[in-house]
Amino acid sequence: MLMVSLTVVWYCYDDLATGGFHHKQRQKLDWQAEIINPHPYRFTVAHQEKCEHGGSDVFVVIIVHTAHGHVTHRQAIRATWGNQSNIPGVEIRTLFALGTTDNQDLQRAIEKEDAMHEDIIQENFKDSYKNLTLKTVMTLKWFLYFCPKAGYLMKTDDDTYVNVLNLVKTLRMLKDKTGLVTGFVLKGSQPRRDVMSKWYVSVEDFPKETFPWYTAGGTGYVMSSDVVPLLYQMSLRTKPLPLEDVYIGMCLETLGITPKQNKQFHCCDKLTYDPCVYKNLITSHGITVSEMYAIWEGEQDLKKKCGFYHDWIVPALNSLLYA
Repeated sequence: MLMVSLTVVWYCYDDLATGGFHHKQRQKLDWQAEIINPHPYRFTVAHQEKCEHGGSDVFVVIIVHTAHGHVTHRQAIRATWGNQSNIPGVEIRTLFALGTTDNQDLQRAIEKEDAMHEDIIQENFKDSYKNLTLKTVMTLKWFLYFCPKAGYLMKTDDDTYVNVLNLVKTLRMLKDKTGLVTGFVLKGSQPRRDVMSKWYVSVEDFPKETFPWYTAGGTGYVMSSDVVPLLYQMSLRTKPLPLEDVYIGMCLETLGITPKQNKQFHCCDKLTYDPCVYKNLITSHGITVSEMYAIWEGEQDLKKKCGFYHDWIVPALNSLLYA
């Protein structure tokens, strides 16, 4: 049994769509909590050099959950929104997270790809859909170990388009920059009890009828750096659940942190590309490789045509409409 003493700072949000702060509270939590969900895995590839001095100069770390065979997805991201030089003067780190595979050809291909790009992190758990929660804990762990002084951590998937400029400007306009978890918040969702469902959750794994509020994982969510160590420690003391985004919601609920709604993170259906719609978004999920390039090209054309309007007026309107 391990005695844990943590000082937790969190912010409580209104239940309104704006998710505005209504008060802040500091509480010292002292409890005896056994580690019931240890994360005994080690990094086989870490790239800790991505964050010198703990990442004190890094604005946001984006960790993309991917699969071994999704080479073209990763390449599309590197060539489009994941290029670290897209926003001059803003330090962004984009990395791809993987577990292991029994397919040695795939593993060798990953090693070759990483030797070229140096942007893949890997731990020695088996990469599978059922182990997505392990990958999320790995994401928290990497940030905590190697880049704890960065401003924010974003988790997303490799079929998500991220408008990094909108992301940066939205985060910069926040008045309160701590105690933050934001994305598309799902409220009142119920577990699927159909054993044939991809998202099946047994009563034994989750006996309650309603999930806690959580941010949809596929389209991505962002947290301020102070939340990361709290979430990581809570994950070690929370019964695992295969649905990684729900699991993070469970940990947040125990910590007393309410995620902030932001509908610039589009969920939960496929959104056909329209520059007039996409210019207001931070993320869109379910994007194919060809669509990734098309959206990027459309975004660049829009910048050339709209100039000041696109770069400053649209983000300002977004902060009012979607925050």
